[in-house]
Amino acid sequence: MKNVEKRQGDLSAVPFDPVIAGVPEDALRSRPLPTSAVRSSISPLTPASARAAGKLALEYLGVADALARRFRCVGHDADDLRQVARLGLIKAAQRYKESLGHGFVPYAVPTINGELKRYLRDQSWVVRPPRALQELRLKVNALRPGLAQELGHEPSTAELSTAAGVPASDVADAQIADAAMVGQPVEHGDMSDDPEERRVMVILGGEDPGYERVEQIDALEAALSDASVDDRRLLQLRFVNEMTQDQIAAELGVSQMQVSRLLKRLLDRLRRRMAA
Repeated sequence: MKNVEKRQGDLSAVPFDPVIAGVPEDALRSRPLPTSAVRSSISPLTPASARAAGKLALEYLGVADALARRFRCVGHDADDLRQVARLGLIKAAQRYKESLGHGFVPYAVPTINGELKRYLRDQSWVVRPPRALQELRLKVNALRPGLAQELGHEPSTAELSTAAGVPASDVADAQIADAAMVGQPVEHGDMSDDPEERRVMVILGGEDPGYERVEQIDALEAALSDASVDDRRLLQLRFVNEMTQDQIAAELGVSQMQVSRLLKRLLDRLRRRMAA
């Protein structure tokens, strides 16, 4: 929930009536709540209504926590989901009208589920797919346990497609979308099943000296673009064949002093060009 916490404030900054704090601090203040969401969706209450809402939220904390557990998935902290569910519970408690006679739980559950779905839909994607694909992913994941129990094995894409009433290609896309919710480390393809071995076999990034060498070769080639055949031969004898100046002089039929002057003039020109 790191990307959400950037936009969150502390609950103490939320303009709640103090009476609503009848809900224990460890239940609602243990983690920061989305301030903007609370401010925009919860209207001011009278002291009596605030007391009633606080008592109601405290009484049904277990409902919110149970719903949060239903939405648990890899890559999402259970405390974050519980926080979002409890925020939905507070909203439901403050909006609930007992006079309508529907009962609080049937009213609160859709509100809490909506908060959790919005959080998972909007705030938890590494790469966010289209909304239709997100909804299909939820539908496919909801069908999977029942099908697995009915068929006696993990349902295939074709079986999920039939149960969902959508093309198999769409189901495959929805399954791929699961990978967009959690970043995966780059690992060896033949990783061990042992967690300890996996820990030390993860590929870590580092500097590759090959890149710098390629850049140096490109720069040198550009500096030698107008070098003569004799210049290139002189460089090859000195730096590729690693011959001494005396050996080069004997090879070329000139004096060692001439070789020294030629090399100095050539290297000075190359240095100026490569430094430019």
